[in-house]
Amino acid sequence: MSDLVRTLILCGILSGTQPVTVMGLLLVMAGGQGSKRKGLAYLAGAFLVESSILLFSALVLGDSVSNASIPGRLFLIIRLTLGVLLLVVGIRMRKPPKEPAPEIPKSLEKLQGMGPGKAFIAGLALADYQGPLIGSMALAAATVDRSGRLAAWGLYTLLATGIPFAIYIAVLRSQRAMDKMNSATGWVMKNRRKIVSWFGIVMGTLLVGDAMLGWIFKG
Repeated sequence: MSDLVRTLILCGILSGTQPVTVMGLLLVMAGGQGSKRKGLAYLAGAFLVESSILLFSALVLGDSVSNASIPGRLFLIIRLTLGVLLLVVGIRMRKPPKEPAPEIPKSLEKLQGMGPGKAFIAGLALADYQGPLIGSMALAAATVDRSGRLAAWGLYTLLATGIPFAIYIAVLRSQRAMDKMNSATGWVMKNRRKIVSWFGIVMGTLLVGDAMLGWIFKG
């Protein structure tokens, strides 16, 4: 597995499992009325942000930075720093909150009951930006041709959009699935600290490992 493919897979998983993005999708679709249109609009907004950033990098910035250069090494340091920050956040979130947390975070309350237009804007706002940032740096330093960079972009998009889209499809299978989703949304909101904690620990560890591998083999 090449360094670029490994990093883009990691970035795709990071974006596709981003807790805030997934929680936003569940809240937008909660209730059942117009869930199909609202969920699709939300996913379209997230897709537009995440994939457009990476597509620009694949077409314009690809192979513009040498790994042995100062910017190339800085890219690895940034990737390592983001991984460490995720680890720190994950560990801190394992501690119980000092005050009782609201059932739904105030920043996400307005997601319930909004129409498709506002759901699209919510998707833009709650899309993951970490994955595209790391992926863009990897593409800028990748010594592959344009077709290879576009293939890497496609792999990222398959994971970053495909994972939440799979949740969207599963929810819309039947009314029973929708009812289960509404129950699951309550469980996710109740256990969001644990979910964010495990996300930070797992993805932070993977990012740190990916940066170290990049440093060792490209250093």
